[in-house]
Amino acid sequence: MARPRKQLHERRTAAVRSDLTLAEKRYVQSQAASAGLSEAEYTRRRVLGYAVPASAAGATDAALVSEINRLGGQVSALGNVVNQVALYCHTDRRIPPEWDTLPSEIKRLRRLIEQTLERILLDGP
Repeated sequence: MARPRKQLHERRTAAVRSDLTLAEKRYVQSQAASAGLSEAEYTRRRVLGYAVPASAAGATDAALVSEINRLGGQVSALGNVVNQVALYCHTDRRIPPEWDTLPSEIKRLRRLIEQTLERILLDGP
């Protein structure tokens, strides 16, 4: 037997959109999963002030979220420089000499990210 149709006033036809950082999105996903809810249902309940299972109401380590966002910003900045290098290479322009440090900067950032992730995994959030 098919599910009965919802009444017109019960249908969800309006949407709310919010931009999140990747870290924030992953946090919402993990909180929804720990509450046993879909992302949409978890978000709807939080926005409307409805009850969310206790396991989803845990505290967040603001310093950790801040550190992850900071690292994400650095990765993004390096990605922009790499795109500039590709543009210069494809248009036969000379690469500025200050970009010679790019490979070592990428390696440094990779090590920093690995260390941060190891600290998170060993110490917990």
